[in-house]
Amino acid sequence: MSIGPEATLWEKVLLAFTGRYGIIAINVLLICLSALSLWVMLPMIFNATGNVLELEDTFEYLGVILIGYGVAVEERQSFMRIFRLYPAFESRLQERVDHLCHEYGLCYLLLGLLMEICVACIKIPNSIINTERIEYTVFTVSAFFLIWNAILMLRHCWFMLRLNRNEPQ
Repeated sequence: MSIGPEATLWEKVLLAFTGRYGIIAINVLLICLSALSLWVMLPMIFNATGNVLELEDTFEYLGVILIGYGVAVEERQSFMRIFRLYPAFESRLQERVDHLCHEYGLCYLLLGLLMEICVACIKIPNSIINTERIEYTVFTVSAFFLIWNAILMLRHCWFMLRLNRNEPQ
C-alpha cells in the first residue's frame, strides 16, 4: 500500500494502525502480554485453590482483550470502509490482509470467549456447576486457550509478513 502525499495526517495514522505492520505490532504486544501473564500464572495454577480470585481476574481480563481485539481485527475491512480508507487505499494486497484478518480475528474472538466461559464456570455457584477442587483443570484449560491464541498470533504475523508487497495495486 502506497501512502502518497495526498493522504491526510488522519488517514496516515489510521493506515498505520490498520495496516499489516500495525496489526503485527499489536499482535507482538499481545503475545508478550500473554507470555508474561502465563509466566506469572502458571505457578499459581498449581496452587489454584489459593489463587482463584487472581487467576479468575487475569483470565477474564485477557479474555475481554482477546474478544475486543478479535472483533476489531475480524472487521478490519468494515473499519476501512467506515474510516473512508476504502476505496482510495483498496488493493489486492489489502484484500488479502482483510481475508487473513477476518479468519484470525474470528479465532481470537472465539478463544477469548472460551477463556471467559472457563472463568464463568468457576464463578457460577457450586450448586449449579461444581468446580470445587477442579479449579486447576479449568485454569489449565484457560492457559491452553491463551497459548493457542499466542501461537495463532505468531502464525498471523508470519502470513502477514509473507504477503507479497510487489503485487499490482
